[in-house]
Amino acid sequence: MNACRRVTATVVLFGCGIWMVSCGIFEPRTPEEPTESGLNFRPATTPEIVVSNLQNAIDQKNAENYISCFRDPLKGGVPFAFIPSADASAQYPSVMLTWSYAQENAYFRNLIAKTSPGSFSSLSLQLDNSIVGTDSVLYTYRYTLIIEHTEAGFPTTAKGTLQFALSADAANIWSIHRWVDFQTENAITWSMFKGKFSN
Repeated sequence: MNACRRVTATVVLFGCGIWMVSCGIFEPRTPEEPTESGLNFRPATTPEIVVSNLQNAIDQKNAENYISCFRDPLKGGVPFAFIPSADASAQYPSVMLTWSYAQENAYFRNLIAKTSPGSFSSLSLQLDNSIVGTDSVLYTYRYTLIIEHTEAGFPTTAKGTLQFALSADAANIWSIHRWVDFQTENAITWSMFKGKFSN
């Protein structure tokens, strides 16, 4: 009887061994590709990370990461506000007057839809000033935005000065809740991109 049990146990173990080898259970697993929203995006636990995430989202033309840099009205707190440059206010008055978080999202999606997959996009920022409060930060940057789009006759480069006001929510995740754009260069501003690609 004992001999039968030993033979049965040996056969079962041998069969399990063959099954595990044939299924590749001991072979290393191929790593999964990162999701689109995860590319160079970090939880914004500091205001500096928000700005870095914004630059990466533009470099990668990633709409989900882009809009994540701004205060979502559904999450409460100070609502997102955008104050356009004077040139854009004059050219796109009806659009700029009611700019919202939803329009910010739509504009960027429209813009990247007018680009080819291999086209160049970049946001360069030069910090001019920062004011750090107890629960908010105000950054002033000189910027150069380059988006190689397919809209004929419209420039691919915007330059100017902007102010980002950032604050943290109850979970200590920072985002931009106010953005002011100024025309300080002999070029169109970022606001003009927003007006052009708002719909």
